[in-house]
Amino acid sequence: MRFTDKVAIVTGAGNGIGLAIAQAFAAEGAKVVIADINGAAGERAATKLGDAALAVQTDVADEASVVRMVKAATDRYGKVDILVNNAGVVAHKLLLEMDRDTWDRQIDVQLTGPFLVSKHVARHMIDRGVRGRIVNISSVSALMGRVKGGAHCASKAGLTLLTKVLAMELGQYGITVNAVAPGLVETAAQKEEMNLSSEYQNRYLQELPTGRLGQPSDIANAVLFLSSDASEWISGQLYVVDGGLMAGHLSFQGVHDFTMLHGTGTGQ
Repeated sequence: MRFTDKVAIVTGAGNGIGLAIAQAFAAEGAKVVIADINGAAGERAATKLGDAALAVQTDVADEASVVRMVKAATDRYGKVDILVNNAGVVAHKLLLEMDRDTWDRQIDVQLTGPFLVSKHVARHMIDRGVRGRIVNISSVSALMGRVKGGAHCASKAGLTLLTKVLAMELGQYGITVNAVAPGLVETAAQKEEMNLSSEYQNRYLQELPTGRLGQPSDIANAVLFLSSDASEWISGQLYVVDGGLMAGHLSFQGVHDFTMLHGTGTGQ
């Protein structure tokens, strides 16, 4: 029960990775504010957690909405100890075919949103003297390009650097800021063939030393560590949780096997 008497805000916690994070916090004693733009999903999630949760419909890209959410959290629980910026959107389009609204919405939710929520939560932490934790959900897409993922990659790369700057600016107040970069995680939405084809999954698995896709609990475990007292001296870091994807191109192994130790191709 690492989080007894702690209060955590998790954005985008109505389903998927965010819900798993919220459930993990609640299981270890925390009160959880589920801040999701989908009010019905947020209420369903809060119902699952019972008295440990408060659902607040929130658009993280709308500053007024963020302010209302933080006020609701502090009115109910009196403080906020932990913030997890998880809210995200999805749009797979080639950059040459992407309209401005689609680009803007991804940047707004996945980069501007974490800035706005972090600003208002951090102000509260500082005012109350809370030695808080902020964890941003970045992505391996912050570290490598992806076709049809231009806005996603750009927003997550920006979020990674935002994490570092926040860590530098908030450290004097005892607030740590880190990010978790998931690889491909199997959520309910991605189990539909139209959302994540079996062909794509099979190709992706060829690159994973661990041989399986991630589960929401894999990401929740990392988030809880970075939110705990055990991570007190860790800040400004990007924790990659990807089944080994970024270790290298596993599918390339065996195609470059010649040996040349002494100036010839035979090894002699």
